[in-house]
Amino acid sequence: MHIEVTSRCDSIPTALREYAQDRLAGVERLGEEFEKSEIIFQKEHDELICEVILHRHRGEPFVATGKAREGRSAVDGAASKLEKQFIRFKEKHSHKGRRHRAEE
Repeated sequence: MHIEVTSRCDSIPTALREYAQDRLAGVERLGEEFEKSEIIFQKEHDELICEVILHRHRGEPFVATGKAREGRSAVDGAASKLEKQFIRFKEKHSHKGRRHRAEE
């Protein structure tokens, strides 16, 4: 998966860039292959906003945003939201089949 990290205001420290890439690579373990992912950092007042977009092969992308005073916390918040979205999506779209009543 190709991970693109960008910033809309200041430069991003390399430690935060590597942490975001490692954390997002952990989301890939959930079972679906993604074409590409984007991590966008922006600063608003005293908070850092981390927006993560995961592009799938088919269908709508998964998008999550995390806000925090520190970069790692913002990345963790966005990644946990993505994991929840992905699990909800999988539960909704997995076919369990029809359950039949056992004959007596």
